[in-house]
Amino acid sequence: MDVVLDVLLVLSLFGVVAYAFAVYEVLKIVIAWARDRWRDDWGKRPLLLRLPAKALTAVLVLCFLAVAL
Repeated sequence: MDVVLDVLLVLSLFGVVAYAFAVYEVLKIVIAWARDRWRDDWGKRPLLLRLPAKALTAVLVLCFLAVAL
């Protein structure tokens, strides 16, 4: 019975990491899409679209960790 619980725990953890990775990838794609399509006549860009690439990666990694934990 302990082996079954261990396997279920590992599968559950794998599922959480896979879900967090999927959220990370979706956010990355949506932000890239929004950055490419933002028009100048719409006014100032939102904060996430004004961040430099390294800062945006840090934000996305924090989102990944928040979902994973």
